[in-house]
Order: sequence, then C-alpha cells, then structure tokens
Amino acid sequence: MARLIRPTWAVRCVQSGCKTLFEVAKLEDGKQQEVVCPNCGEHYVYPILSDNEDQE
Repeated sequence: MARLIRPTWAVRCVQSGCKTLFEVAKLEDGKQQEVVCPNCGEHYVYPILSDNEDQE
C-alpha cells in the first residue's frame, strides 16, 4: 500500500461488520472528496461540512 506523505485524517467505516480505520489526505478548507473503504468498499464523502448559517 502507498504511504501518504502529506497531512492525513483517519476515517472509520461505520458499517456494522467492518469498522475499518483508514487514512485519507487532509484537504484544503471548503473542499470535499469521496473515498472508498479499502475493506468493504463502502463510499464516504469527507469532511462533512456543517451548514451553520442555515441553523438559526
């Protein structure tokens, strides 16, 4: 497996039978990326952006 040289985040798969922890590259503010769990293939979009302006 390739190693990430830049700053990383850890993502844990939330599938009940998986729960794999894997690393993803840290993105610039405001950007999102889709990743796939290397164990089960579940798709995730990270980071989750909050809509603080809409919650008044």
